Amino acid sequence: MAPTDHDDEPTTPTGADLHESSRVQPGESTTESTTELATVHPLPVTSGPAIEGELVSEEEWRLLTSQRAQAAWRYQQYRENAVALARVTRTAVTHDRTKRAGKFLLRNSVAYPFAGAGVVAKRWRDMHGASRYERMMRQAERDGNHDRLLEWEARDVAEKQRRHERVMDWVRSPIVLAKAALLYSVGAVVLLLTLGFILWIAGKGSMLGPIEAIVDAIAFCIWFVMAYGAFLLVGGSVAMLAYLWNLGRTRPQSTGWFAPPEVVGEVVNLTPSIVVAALRDLGIRVLRDAIKSDADFGARMLSMITRYGPGSQVEITLPPQVTASQVMNLRETLAGNLDRKAHEVQFERSPDSERQVTLWVADSGALDRKLPDSPLLDPDFGPVDIYRDTMPWGVDVKGDPVGLNLLQQHLLLCGLSKQGKTAAARSLVLWLMLDPSSRLWLADLKGFGDWSMFEGLAEILIEGAGAENFIATSDMLEAAVAEMAARYERWRAMGRKGDIGREDSLPGSGFEPLFVVVDEVQKLFGCAVEHPDGGDIGGNGKKSRAARAAQALHDQARAVNVHFLEFSQNPTNANLPAIVREGAMIRASLYVGTESIARMALGEAAVDTGAAPHALRAGLDRGTVVLAPGESMDLPNGATHTTVRTHFISTEQAYDVAERATAFRQNVAQRAVVADERDLLDDLAAVFEIGEDQVKDTDLVSRLRKLAGPNYASYGKRFTGTRLRDLCSELEIEIKRRNGYWYVSSHSVFTVRGARDASE
Repeated sequence: MAPTDHDDEPTTPTGADLHESSRVQPGESTTESTTELATVHPLPVTSGPAIEGELVSEEEWRLLTSQRAQAAWRYQQYRENAVALARVTRTAVTHDRTKRAGKFLLRNSVAYPFAGAGVVAKRWRDMHGASRYERMMRQAERDGNHDRLLEWEARDVAEKQRRHERVMDWVRSPIVLAKAALLYSVGAVVLLLTLGFILWIAGKGSMLGPIEAIVDAIAFCIWFVMAYGAFLLVGGSVAMLAYLWNLGRTRPQSTGWFAPPEVVGEVVNLTPSIVVAALRDLGIRVLRDAIKSDADFGARMLSMITRYGPGSQVEITLPPQVTASQVMNLRETLAGNLDRKAHEVQFERSPDSERQVTLWVADSGALDRKLPDSPLLDPDFGPVDIYRDTMPWGVDVKGDPVGLNLLQQHLLLCGLSKQGKTAAARSLVLWLMLDPSSRLWLADLKGFGDWSMFEGLAEILIEGAGAENFIATSDMLEAAVAEMAARYERWRAMGRKGDIGREDSLPGSGFEPLFVVVDEVQKLFGCAVEHPDGGDIGGNGKKSRAARAAQALHDQARAVNVHFLEFSQNPTNANLPAIVREGAMIRASLYVGTESIARMALGEAAVDTGAAPHALRAGLDRGTVVLAPGESMDLPNGATHTTVRTHFISTEQAYDVAERATAFRQNVAQRAVVADERDLLDDLAAVFEIGEDQVKDTDLVSRLRKLAGPNYASYGKRFTGTRLRDLCSELEIEIKRRNGYWYVSSHSVFTVRGARDASE
């Protein structure tokens, strides 16, 4: 359409139209009719194609139309890119990883080869000069050893005389060598001609044949060198560089700025010579004589030194007449010889030989570094399953995480006051409560509020050290014995055999894991309170009600999921009887004062094989536990103990974990209520897929368990295909046998369900 082609008809109302529309209609107000409108002037209207565009600002318009603005914008972008590139480059160049990589490359490509060349040059100078003798003379003079000084002076004079004679030999050697070369050449030519003459007489070749063979051999050598000389040169150069690199790498002096970063706190590197010297200076005469009499014995008695966590480890085979116990008894002396503290030296005696011991030496200060937070402090941690999971108690001194299995294990934890015993013990119980199926009976005989966060979680909570609390704690232990006996009776009445599994110990089963915990248990056994029903509560004999109950729990309780956890200070035969100590499967100890107390806490076997809680540092090693886990953990190389740096959980943080455990239990209780209301007919109807006429009974069991959720509800371990067929028979659901398998009819299920719904 042309720009002038348009419709002249007005597209807006004219004045006449408006006047017409403004006439008063019947029933309308006269006030509205008297209102006069302004005159409307129609504007010409044309039609054309739609205009597409984008609204731009004045600055954007200048960028689109002005070359000067475009140039200024480009220069601005160049400057910004240059600044960004400079920042990225500076960050990359100054980054620690870049520095370490650069040092590594320079160290191995420049520093080590040049250092090796320096070693070679020094060796050559020592072999062909007097610098070595002069150095030894200066050393003897500094030491004031005049006899040694005179000896080295005599050696220096003799060496200079030999060197002078060698120089004179080199002066005379050209004439001698020329005469010898001429004589050898004439002799060789005569020999070859004689050999050729013999061959010519025998008709085996020409007279010049041997000489021609020599010439051919020389030509072959020249050809070989010309053809493969580059490979020989490259190979020789690489071998020479490798030799120089190894010399530079192994030389004792550091390479200055190129040196690799040292471990923080490292005093000395653990080398075979240092270990042998430390063992030699222990003061054991047989060991010292064995090392001194044979220079190679020290190397034979050590295995290869390897890095293990924040330290180094080596296996030692001691000479005859020297036992591992003798060396372990000198722990402090050995630590001093190695420039370490006593707690930084760990022993593991081999169970197979009294002469073999594994020595682990920590890097200086490595065991004083801060531990990471406990996994229990993670808000997303839990719930746990004590049948499946292990308690993340901390890490051992070698940096490996320690997971403690507490299921069907009795535990004893000892230690002096103010060493972190309560925090270490409380973290164990907090983890146990994160399993919604576990139950807790708790007695805190100190009563300072360290265990108050378990109120609401513990079915029994006793706090305080009064006589009434001793009586209540004794009653709690005797009630645990009664609970143990009742569980045995129920298990036998059910006709069950074997261990109690996860399905048998769910909430409401009567076999839930029950943990009986007593903190400051030494007060209970050391008290002089008499029970109202007769008999002493404390004491170390069989007349003690508490000791008898504890012994009964240790003997039989764990088989029916009843556990006894004891936490004690400074155990003695008076406040912690042997019949109670020896019943614990897991035994642990923080710092204690003497080895005899350590033996009471951990047992003879652990201390005899190197466990030394008395070697820990009072106040500095808070929360560090020497653990003898028994059969609850598999320790490497058959070890009987390990040292654990436990995670710390403060009292405030313990309240948060306890609240999380309470929430888990509420959720489980709600799920249990819903699970008890399940209906088999409804569940069967839900698990049949569309178009299925018959389904095998065992497949239906799997579908029902999946439908019920993680705890299976009523479709647990005892719900088998046979049980399903019995229930279906009671409900008159059709079951048929085909090819040796039982099948349930979906039509019958829906028919029975419909009839039931209709009757209801």
